[in-house]
Amino acid sequence: MNRVREEKTEEAPKPARPAGGPKKTGGASRLPRMLIGVLNGSFLTREKLLGNMPFILFCAGLMIAYIGYGYHTERIVRDLETTGADLREQRAEYLTVRADLEKQEQQSQVAGRIEGLGLKESRVPPVKLAVDEDELETTRTP
Repeated sequence: MNRVREEKTEEAPKPARPAGGPKKTGGASRLPRMLIGVLNGSFLTREKLLGNMPFILFCAGLMIAYIGYGYHTERIVRDLETTGADLREQRAEYLTVRADLEKQEQQSQVAGRIEGLGLKESRVPPVKLAVDEDELETTRTP
């Protein structure tokens, strides 16, 4: 099928590495060069970076949005805490006012306040009057 591949595989086998020998990779020497390239800014002139610029800008925009969302969340938490404190204060005031009102509505308190006006509390219980319907009609005036 593919004659070129078959010919390449038949040409010469690759020499095997020694079993105990160290592997030579360029990774250790590439790291300082990459770091120097980042620090002096030469990595910005490469074509790969310029080709990926839209993605880099998108990532930067996401980071800015994430930071803004964090500030927004902190402001909401602060507002919730102040609103909760105001609610607790209003509830305490409500309970205090309600207790004062209940105390003022007691019969003994009302009786003490109306004595200053010259009124006296009636000690006689009210009496229910019974009237027949016939008498009621005769007492009505047209």
